[in-house]
Amino acid sequence: MLNERQNQILDIIKEHKSISTKKLMAILYVSDSTLRRDLGFMEKQGLIIRGHGYATLVESTSTESPIAIRVNTQVKEKMKIAQACVQFLKDNETYFFDSSTTVGYLLPYLRNFNNVNVITNGLNNASILTNIPNSRMYLTGGVIYAKTNSVLGPDTINYIRNFHANMFIFSCGGIDLTTGITEASYEQSLVKREMLERSKIHILLVDHTKFNNILMCQTTTFENIHYVITDKEPPEEFIQLFRQSGTKLIIAS
Repeated sequence: MLNERQNQILDIIKEHKSISTKKLMAILYVSDSTLRRDLGFMEKQGLIIRGHGYATLVESTSTESPIAIRVNTQVKEKMKIAQACVQFLKDNETYFFDSSTTVGYLLPYLRNFNNVNVITNGLNNASILTNIPNSRMYLTGGVIYAKTNSVLGPDTINYIRNFHANMFIFSCGGIDLTTGITEASYEQSLVKREMLERSKIHILLVDHTKFNNILMCQTTTFENIHYVITDKEPPEEFIQLFRQSGTKLIIAS
């Protein structure tokens, strides 16, 4: 987990994508040795890449962001989105939840509902669910991907096929007008496709930074999404496309 200064460094690097260490020291009013320690720790966490005199954010269309960076990204926005999604939770329902951190902010609200069944491939999300006594949690089998704290692979797909759910509530890596919903990982995309296939209602939780992003693997199209919950009104072309596909847009307030 990052400390307050390291979170500030991460925010600055996200804004600039790449920045010199001299500029970072000037912005933060820290010594060279302190900054070196912070950047060294952040590099070990897989958040940044250090070069000679600069630091760069780890970004790729084919590599999922580490859980450490996702946990510390768009926190207020994700909390708002989760609160807006609570209206869809009910007693006596079965849900698929993915491994996303956005969904993780929704899970504590399940303590207000009775006899809820949850199937997830997320280790962090499964850990949250262990503290909710009135729910029954099923964690998929498969290969553990430590970087994202998710369980993926053929065994995961086969396990999911044992279930049918009322809803699949999930997030994504990117959302684009032409490509639809995408992920950086083929394995992650396959798991979400299976959960979509075996659920009635599909709810996508996506903060504003995901719009107009295209990652490597397509998960589904807008016609297969019943609700999109986001924190800011998306560009008008998305609103028009949602109308055409029958997708209901909800702006979290």
